[in-house]
Amino acid sequence: MAKRYVFSFPVFLIFCIALAVFGAAREAFSQPLAIDLGKAVELAFGNDKSIMAAESDIAMANEGRRQARGSRGVTLAVEHDTARINQQRENAGVNVFQNVISATYPIYTGGLITASIAASEHELRSKTLSLERAYQDVRLSVAIAFFSMLRAEDMAKLAGESVERLEAHVRNVSAQYRNGRVNRADLMRSEVELINAKQTMSKAVNDYKIAMKSFNNVMGLPIDTELVHEGEMPYSEFHYALDECVEYALSHHPNLAIAELMKKKAEAGIVIEQSKARPVVNLTAKQTLNSQQNWPGTEQDNLQISIQAVYTFSDGGVTASRIRSSREELKKAGYSYELARDKIILDVTQYFMTMEETKSRLESAATAVDMSREAYRIALARYREGVGTNLDVLDAQDALNQSSSNHTLALCDYNIAVAQIENAVGAALPFDRRQLR
Repeated sequence: MAKRYVFSFPVFLIFCIALAVFGAAREAFSQPLAIDLGKAVELAFGNDKSIMAAESDIAMANEGRRQARGSRGVTLAVEHDTARINQQRENAGVNVFQNVISATYPIYTGGLITASIAASEHELRSKTLSLERAYQDVRLSVAIAFFSMLRAEDMAKLAGESVERLEAHVRNVSAQYRNGRVNRADLMRSEVELINAKQTMSKAVNDYKIAMKSFNNVMGLPIDTELVHEGEMPYSEFHYALDECVEYALSHHPNLAIAELMKKKAEAGIVIEQSKARPVVNLTAKQTLNSQQNWPGTEQDNLQISIQAVYTFSDGGVTASRIRSSREELKKAGYSYELARDKIILDVTQYFMTMEETKSRLESAATAVDMSREAYRIALARYREGVGTNLDVLDAQDALNQSSSNHTLALCDYNIAVAQIENAVGAALPFDRRQLR
C-alpha cells in the first residue's frame, strides 16, 4: 500500500517563503555588479593578500618592539631543585630540597637595550610604511586593470559600430547591384570587409571578457563575476609640473622613508654589536629556601642582594668582526637610500613624460575622429549619389575605425599614466596642491 504524505498549511507556507527567498537571492546574484574605480579599490583593499601579509609584518614588528622594551624591566625567576646526595663517610643518602626566587634588573648594558629599542621602533615604522606602499601598489594594479577593461569594452563597442556601418553599406550596395548601378566586385568587396569586421568584433568581445576576468582577479572577486560600468572612460586634467611631482615624491614616497629608517636601524645595529665589548652590570636580589628531608624545602631562609659586573676581555675576535659587519651594513643602507632616491626621480620623470605624450596623442586623436567621421559621411553620401566609389567608402570606414581606436587607446594610456604618476610620487589617492606646500 502506497504511503500518503500530508502537508499542513504552515509547512506549505514556510516552503513557499523559502522558495521565494531562494529565487530572489538567485536573481540578485545573477545581476551584474555595478563598478567604478573607487569601489574596485575598496574591494581590492579588503581581498589583497599582499596587504594582509604587510599587516602581519606590522604585527610581528610590534611584538619585536614589545620584546625590546621588556628587556629593560625586572626579570623574575623561580627555581626548585630536588636532589639525592650519597654521603660516603656515613654511607647513607639524604634528600636535599632547594627553592630560589630571584629578581634581576639591568643597571648597565653598554647601550644594548636602548639600541635594541630604537632598532625595533625603526623596524615597526618601516613595516607601517610598507603597508602604505602595498595599498598604493594595489591601487595602481586596480587602476591599470580597470582602465584596461574599459579600453577593451570601448574597442568592442567600436568594432560593433563598424559592423553596423558595414551592414548598412552592404545593404545599400546590394540594392544598387540589383538595380544594375554597381558591379558585382563592389558587392563582394563590401561583403568581405563585413566578414573581416565581424571577426574583429568577435576578437574584441573576447578580449573584453578576458579583461573583465583579469579585473575580477585583481579585485579578489570570482573571475566569472559580471561587471557593468556606467558612463564613458573618464578624463581629468593633470595640473602639476614635473618639478612639483619630484618635490612631492622626495618628501612623501614610502620607499625613501623606509630606506632612511633602514639607515637608522643599521646605526642602532652598530651600537648593539659594540655593547658586547662593554661590561654588563646587573642588580640581583635572590631569596633561597632549602632543607633536608622535608619537601618542598622551606626551613632555611637566605636573602642575598648583589651587583654583578661581567666584562668579556676576549671572544676570539667575534665581536670585532660583528662590529665591522654592522658598519658595512650601514654603508649598504646608505647606498640603498641613494638608489631609492634615484629610482623615484627616474620613475616620476618617465611617467610624467609618458603622460605628456599620451595627452598630446589624445588631443590629436580627438581631432582625427571628428575629421574621419565627417569624411566617412561625405564618402557615403557621394557613393549613394553615384559620384563616389565603393573604395572611397571602405577607405573612409577604415580611417574612422583607426582614428576611433587611436582615441580610445590614447585615453586609456593617459589614465594609466596619471595613475602611475600618483603611484610614483607615493600618493595613495590623487594628491592635491595643498599637500605640496
